[in-house]
Amino acid sequence: MPETSIFFFSALLALFAFFVVGPCILNAISLFGVQKKFAATMVAEGVVEQSEVDRLHPKKQIAGVIISVVVLAALAVGCINTAPMGLLTGGVALVASFLKYRKIVEFNSLTVQRFRNTYQDTMNHDKYNRYVDKHF
Repeated sequence: MPETSIFFFSALLALFAFFVVGPCILNAISLFGVQKKFAATMVAEGVVEQSEVDRLHPKKQIAGVIISVVVLAALAVGCINTAPMGLLTGGVALVASFLKYRKIVEFNSLTVQRFRNTYQDTMNHDKYNRYVDKHF
C-alpha cells in the first residue's frame, strides 16, 4: 500500500508542477518583461493613461511574485519530503512545463488578451482595437 500512495503523491506533484507552478512562474516573469513593454506601448498609443499603468501594474507584479513564491515553496516542500523520486518527478515536470508554456513570456496574442483583461475598464477601446487589428 505505501508504494501506491507514493505513486499517487508523485503523480499529483508532477501535475502540480506542470499545470500550476510552471505557468505561474512564467506569468510572473512576463509581468516584468513583455507585459510591461506592451503597457508602455499602449500608453504611447494613447490607449491607457500612464497613471493607470502606474496604479495597476505594480500590484500585479507584487501579486505575481508572491503567488509564484508560495507555489514554488509548496512544490519544493513536496519534492523534498519525497526525495529522491519527488525531486525527479517535480523537477522533470517543472522543466517540461517551462518548455511547454514558454510562449507566456513572448510577445503574442496572449499578452494582448491579458492587457485587455487588466485595463478593460480604463482603456480607450477604439484605439486598442485599431492597434490590435493593425499589428495582429
